[in-house]
Amino acid sequence: MSYRFRLTLILISVAAISALFMGVLCFRIMRKELEIAAIGWSQDIAVSTAHFLTRSGLTIEKLESDPELFKKLNAAKETMDLEMDETPSIWESTVIAVPEGDKWRIIARQDPPDTDYAPVGSIISVEPMDAHTPRISVDKRTAGWFQTPRARFFGAAEPLDDHKGVILIGAREEMVTGIFLEIFETTAIAFAVVAFLGVLVSWPLSKRMVRPIQAIRSFATALDQGHFEKRLEPAGPAEIKALFADLNRFARNLADREQLVQRNRQLRGTVESQESRANALSALEVDFSQLTDFDLLMGRVLETVPRVTHSRFCGIFLAEGGELTLGYAVHAGKSRKARQAVIGHSTRSVGILAEAIEQASARVERIDASSGAWVDAAGLDGVPAAAIAMKSGSGETLGVVVVARESGSSPQPFTDQELADLRHVASLVSMALERRAANETILWRMVKMAETRDPSETGSHVKRVSATALEIFDGWAKRRGMRDEDVQFARSTLRMAAILHDVGKVGISDLVLKKPGKLTDEEYGTMKHHTLLGAALLPGHGPHDEAAREVAMHHHERWDGKGYPGPVSTENLGNDIPALSKQELPRTGIAGDDIPLFARIVAIADVFDALSSRRAYKEPWTADKVEEEMRSQGGKAFDLELLEIFFERLERIRAARSKYPEQSEAKA
Repeated sequence: MSYRFRLTLILISVAAISALFMGVLCFRIMRKELEIAAIGWSQDIAVSTAHFLTRSGLTIEKLESDPELFKKLNAAKETMDLEMDETPSIWESTVIAVPEGDKWRIIARQDPPDTDYAPVGSIISVEPMDAHTPRISVDKRTAGWFQTPRARFFGAAEPLDDHKGVILIGAREEMVTGIFLEIFETTAIAFAVVAFLGVLVSWPLSKRMVRPIQAIRSFATALDQGHFEKRLEPAGPAEIKALFADLNRFARNLADREQLVQRNRQLRGTVESQESRANALSALEVDFSQLTDFDLLMGRVLETVPRVTHSRFCGIFLAEGGELTLGYAVHAGKSRKARQAVIGHSTRSVGILAEAIEQASARVERIDASSGAWVDAAGLDGVPAAAIAMKSGSGETLGVVVVARESGSSPQPFTDQELADLRHVASLVSMALERRAANETILWRMVKMAETRDPSETGSHVKRVSATALEIFDGWAKRRGMRDEDVQFARSTLRMAAILHDVGKVGISDLVLKKPGKLTDEEYGTMKHHTLLGAALLPGHGPHDEAAREVAMHHHERWDGKGYPGPVSTENLGNDIPALSKQELPRTGIAGDDIPLFARIVAIADVFDALSSRRAYKEPWTADKVEEEMRSQGGKAFDLELLEIFFERLERIRAARSKYPEQSEAKA
């Protein structure tokens, strides 16, 4: 739809709406004025008729007793009409009525020929048609819209001087409405004439008005597309010429400013990128200073590195037994299943990995399979890549951090700044690896210390318990639909807690720990305190530490509440080992879901390994007997759901346990 047509429609619409509005307004004003005038006319006629009757001595009683007097009433009406020059012709009925209860009895009337109104002597009801019209009364004047059972009319009522009756002057609704319709027709004709004149005037006028608008529209479109050399030709009235000159000046200014905007945009992008990079690295440094969980830290690294190095792939290779294994990886745009398929790839230090280890850093414009099968597995063949070696304080290679661009048209190699940022991240990961190695050393020293006290508490035993517990947890997490990140963190926590579950035995006397036979009640009571001692020996305030304390404290609780040590808080144990060894334990244990989840899991793993392994006081049970005993304890010693998961994953559990045989089995 053209601007000209639109403008024409607007002008016509404005004119038509204005005419319609004025017509409706005039119609309402004229109708109101007609009603006011009609009320006055009808009131005048009614008053004149009443006075004439009074002067003529025609009372209600005479009119009722002598019907011949009605002729005098007609003659009087005709005389009165001749005397009133402005009496309208719409008043066709004159009625004299007296009240009959809440109705009216007609004693005389004058009507046009061929009308079917209520005859003399009839009793009728006369009701107002709206809230503004009062009811007819012998005590006051009334005018407005009324209705009877046979008709609706507009008129007036005048009480007679003796207040025994009223004179009604009325006009039918049809006659009054006809007058209103004439007014409406006049308004409609005026509306049509105005609309037609609007078309004749607005069409050529719109053409003149639209021409500069179209020129401005074309000009604006050109500017929007970046054609700042576009100019408007001055034309039309002086005001339009001035506007065109201003727009041309505006276009020249835009051309100058566009160059500045482009430059500022480049600078702002650079500043924002540097600020974002600095903030991301700063946040990562805070994480490495505050978080202790290695898996959680690696998750932070995989979130940060792609942002600061503008890469799509980030992988962390860890040195294990002379090979590099991809332990952690993220690949934007790939499914979780695809990412998991890449993790775990092992390779020798070849290609970009070997170059990074030898020279501390490396980058290539196109990586290929010469760097290992993981390149094809991750779909990175032919893209720019960079790698930074992670070294310990003694110069030992701990691993390699690798990043790669997304495949596409002309991907850019990694810059010196990106390599510097990657080198900084690699140094943080190196420190975390050394810290984890130190923690592992401390962890296994504690296990070794427990092993020297209790022959059954061997490194192989806690590894089997840990492996079994992790398998049970994996099944539980899968049922709950846990996120991979949460599962990874929880597995790390559970692993440490399971390994340290019996560390409290270092505080139990050798007479009890190394007794080959069955313990007495007193000795068993002493043995129970290893749960308190274990929790007390595991200080710290992180989630790992709290979980380890809970498992050490409650891994001997039973689902039915018959375990030990019961509702003892791990928060205020203190470090007075002799006092804890003699502390009185609650008479009942905690039960059901009140037992921490990891403690319930380790309880199943610990009992399963104890039954399946050789002890000084027993031989290992057969697999069938172990399974029978485990099933019999469902809902008693063990959580039924966790026990169900245990049996679902039993083959996987046995495979995991086989990696850690007992020392006698390993020697054999």
